[in-house]
Amino acid sequence: MDPPDAAPLTVAHRVRTGRRGRPRVEIDPQFLSAALDLRGPTGIAPEIGVSARTVRRSRTNEQGQVEVVHTSTAPPVSVISDADLDQLVASTLEVFPQFGRRMIRGHLKSQGYRIPRDRITASYLRVHGAPAIFGDRQISRKKYRVPGPMSLAHLDGQHGLIRYKIVIHCIIDGYSRFILGIRVHNNNRGASVLRLLLDVITLHGCPSRMRGDHGVENIEVAVYMEEVKGPGRGSFIWGRSVHNTRIERLWYDVTHGFGKKWKVFFLDLETNHGLNPTRPGHIWLLRHLFLASINRDAQDWAEAWNSHQLTGPRGISSFLAVEEEEEEIEDINEYGIDSEANEEPELIAHLLENNPDERTNNTDPFASSSTPANLSEVLCEPPGCPFTPIQLQLLDEHLNSSVDLFSRNMNVRRLVWIEALQIAQGIQAGNLR
Repeated sequence: MDPPDAAPLTVAHRVRTGRRGRPRVEIDPQFLSAALDLRGPTGIAPEIGVSARTVRRSRTNEQGQVEVVHTSTAPPVSVISDADLDQLVASTLEVFPQFGRRMIRGHLKSQGYRIPRDRITASYLRVHGAPAIFGDRQISRKKYRVPGPMSLAHLDGQHGLIRYKIVIHCIIDGYSRFILGIRVHNNNRGASVLRLLLDVITLHGCPSRMRGDHGVENIEVAVYMEEVKGPGRGSFIWGRSVHNTRIERLWYDVTHGFGKKWKVFFLDLETNHGLNPTRPGHIWLLRHLFLASINRDAQDWAEAWNSHQLTGPRGISSFLAVEEEEEEIEDINEYGIDSEANEEPELIAHLLENNPDERTNNTDPFASSSTPANLSEVLCEPPGCPFTPIQLQLLDEHLNSSVDLFSRNMNVRRLVWIEALQIAQGIQAGNLR
């Protein structure tokens, strides 16, 4: 397994007591306390090589020492009335209308609420009504294998809102699908992507390797990874988007989580409320009003994603280092590819929709030998502000006094755009001072 930046955490070891029989297994109390918040004993046991019964019997007392108990390991359930729960579910669905039961539960968990599944289901039915298919609605997940957490991270940009000069960049841990960082940008520059990686490193450390597509925006990240982790070992692995399906799976969920909501909203503004995406002033105003709100949705969605239950390595793997022999990688270009994902028509259709083939090819004469000769570029440059500082202050003052800029209701946001466009036109015409 690729060595992490910090020393591995040994969470379980065997202690010989001098008595007959097998040595006693002692589990690190801090690990056990945190792990039981994420999984039950059955899910923890395979990760540390013990039986579920051993995990179930190992708890910590007030002094932080391991003791044997036989009580439930389930965390306390939040005391909340049906009316209050319905209000929480309704507010969640207002922001993330495509959320199902698991993601709703994960979102509430990220807010500090622990609600049983049956109550989530009952509340969803009261608030939303039964969907056409109320059950397994997720795409099939194929097995994916890398040695461990932070061995390989996947980087990508999503261009579902590129018509409005908005790009979403994200980095995930390939082993656990944990979202390390996600950010909505008004550009597709390499400096913005590198800044996201540096913020990820501050929070989680530097991954051993990264995989990304042939986008020009990835060059600065590739150079940084080779400087930090070393050249000639695949510190940054270039490949086509279809080879980066680990994160392409996530984009499918991002689109249905909050991206589609914003795309439909912007199309409505185009059709009915005067938005013209070919006019730089309109694009500037759109992002001045809503870029921070989309970013807030992205961060809230990521917290819900990282908190919701998911099959495979999850949560625990972000701080659990399993002691294994270092894996020898025969073909670095094939490392971290989920080849079976091509069998998923929904995923591939989404990938092709958000990764158009009509891209400008560029050759970088200064790139390292590991950089592909042909790079692709999706141009996304933010237009400049059409107002003077005094005019911009006037715009914001009029908006603050006439509409609720902090509402997350899309109908209110529609009114924000209508009012902002009228104010902007009045300022340009000299009617507002």
